Amino acid sequence: MASLALGVALGAQAQAASAMGGGAGAIRIWGHGHKGEDYILTLLRAWEDGFRKTHPEVRFDDELNGNASAIGGLFTGAADLAILDREASFIEVDAYQQGAGYDPFRIAVARGSVGTTHHAPAPAIYVNEANPLSQLSVQQLDGIFDADHRLGTQSYRTWGDLGLTGAWAAKPIQLYMPEIQSAEVQFFERAALQGSQKFSCCMKLFEGKDGATAEARIEAALAKDKYGLALVAGGAAGVKAVALAGAEGKAVLPSPETITAGSYPLARTVYVYANRKPKAATPENVAEFLAYIVSAEGQAIVARTGGYLPLSPELAAKSREALK
Repeated sequence: MASLALGVALGAQAQAASAMGGGAGAIRIWGHGHKGEDYILTLLRAWEDGFRKTHPEVRFDDELNGNASAIGGLFTGAADLAILDREASFIEVDAYQQGAGYDPFRIAVARGSVGTTHHAPAPAIYVNEANPLSQLSVQQLDGIFDADHRLGTQSYRTWGDLGLTGAWAAKPIQLYMPEIQSAEVQFFERAALQGSQKFSCCMKLFEGKDGATAEARIEAALAKDKYGLALVAGGAAGVKAVALAGAEGKAVLPSPETITAGSYPLARTVYVYANRKPKAATPENVAEFLAYIVSAEGQAIVARTGGYLPLSPELAAKSREALK
C-alpha cells in the first residue's frame, strides 16, 4: 500500500516531467542516494561523463533521493531509469505491476563493496576470536537463523551441532544481528534463507544508539561473548570472519575478488531498472547508456572509481545480452 500511495504522490511530478523523458536529449535517473552524501553519485557521474564523449547531445537529470522512490518514479513516468543497490522488494514489484501492467526490466550494473558504508557492503558472519569455527555453508546458515528451514531440515542450536567438540559442544549459539527491517537483513533473507522472514527465537537485535552504529554495537557484544555468532555488514574489528560456501564451490571470505566473481554467497549487486514493455525496445538513448555502463569501458570506470566493484565478465555479458 505504501508503494501505491507513493505512486499517487508522484503523479504530479510525472506530469510535470513528462515533456523531458524518453526523448533524444534527456535521461532521468532516480534511486539510490541521499542529499548531501555521496552514495553512488560519483560512479553515476563518471558513467555519464564517459557516455557524453560519444553522445554529447544527451543530458542527465539525476534525482538520487533513495531507493524507496525509485520504482515509483518508473511506473508514473517521472523517471527513465531507477538505480537500486538491491533487488526491488516484493511490494515495489507489485506496485509496479499494478501501475504499468507488466514486470519491471532490470540488469546488473555493479557489485557491492566489501565494507564501504552506503556502497552495498556484503554482510558477513563473525564469531568471537576464541571460536575455532572457520567456515559455514549457506545451508547451515539456514539451519542457524531460519525457523522455516527452506534449505534443509536440520536446526543448529548448539556449537556441537556445527561440529565443535569438548567444552564448546553443549553451548548454545547466541545470535546477534541488525534490526529485521534493515537493508542488510532483508538482503540476507533473500540470499541465504530463500526469502523466509521467520527467524530463530534465539537472537539479539541491535540498532544504532548513542552515536554508535548497529554494526559497532554488535561487534562490541560479540567480542565479549565467546559463544556468539553475528551477521554484520562490512568489516568488523576484534572478531573473526567465517568463510561461507554456497550451493557449489568452496568456502570463501568476502574480498574484492570473491564478490566480483560471485563466489562469495552474500555478495550484493547494484541494479538498474527500466520501464520496458515485454518484447518492446527501450528508448534508444536509454538503451545505449545502459549498454555503455555494462561495456568493458563502463566496468573499467567502476573498477577505478572506488567503492563499488565491477561485474564479472560473465555477469556483464549476461546484462548486455538482456538488453538485446
